Amino acid sequence: MSSRPQPPAHDRLVELSGDEAVLPAGSRLADETRAGHQCFVIIEGAATVERDGSKLASLGSGAFVGELAPDGHPLPPSGVTVRLETRSRVLVLDSARLTAAINADPVLADAWRSLVGPT
Repeated sequence: MSSRPQPPAHDRLVELSGDEAVLPAGSRLADETRAGHQCFVIIEGAATVERDGSKLASLGSGAFVGELAPDGHPLPPSGVTVRLETRSRVLVLDSARLTAAINADPVLADAWRSLVGPT
């Protein structure tokens, strides 16, 4: 693995609303049977999205794990299980803290939109 410098938006998201974690393969980022409170960005690694044991999608580095409200604010994933396929480095985002930070800081809001794409 190479050590790449992180863009300022990444550093700001971590500082204001989350933490980085390295998790082993098999870890669950979301469980379809439980309400979540966090969103994630896969910095390095891979995950599978499942519902009722059926694979729905594969996710890789740079993927946002969560849902977006109509206004573009982050929501925890719901109704799916997201399981890491590989040892992964993830950004763990508290959705309430991130929403408050986005509302308070237009620069961070722009960085968030560039991370998750247009809403």
